[in-house]
Amino acid sequence: MKKLQFISLILLISLFSCTSIDVAYTNKQIIQKRMKRVAVLPFEITGADWGNEFADAISHQFFKSGKVATIEREAIEKILQEQQLQASGLIDEKQAIKLGKLFGADVIIIGRGTALHAYRKNKYEPNCIDTFTLKAINTENGEILLTVRKEPGIAWDWRYRAQYCCGLTLIWDTNDILVESSQYDDLSKQLVKKILVIMENDKNK
Repeated sequence: MKKLQFISLILLISLFSCTSIDVAYTNKQIIQKRMKRVAVLPFEITGADWGNEFADAISHQFFKSGKVATIEREAIEKILQEQQLQASGLIDEKQAIKLGKLFGADVIIIGRGTALHAYRKNKYEPNCIDTFTLKAINTENGEILLTVRKEPGIAWDWRYRAQYCCGLTLIWDTNDILVESSQYDDLSKQLVKKILVIMENDKNK
């Protein structure tokens, strides 16, 4: 009995500590000072055509926070067309400096990823992301301020942990949570939240 309780405890700890989203950032720049005005470029998502919508979702979460101003999508698309740059994931640091001046942005966010072909009850679930890599580039010098990487798997947060545990896996199984947490709208909330936490940590240093 004690062995079973111990195994259950280990599984519970593992569940509450795991996540597929990893964030890394540099201490060379005070991120809070630079993340004033941000341009989120369309993501290049292999296997999907909604990279623009994912970028919009991220911009919305920044704007909603009231802590970061964002460049409008129409302005971004116009300048990208003028510069003949369609795929954000292919933009390098030198181009980011140039675009930053054109956008009037302190930071440019670029990214690429792959779509997740997910099913629930034999029904295809659209707008799901398997993996992605996001970079926030300082337009002053081209330095990467932070990166966010989503690996394959569930992007656990407290909501999904509560639903999974309280439902005793009878209401929500791991596939349900995989689908829900892989939606680009939900991922945008999680990754922006993580970035805002870093900004606050740097601000308090």
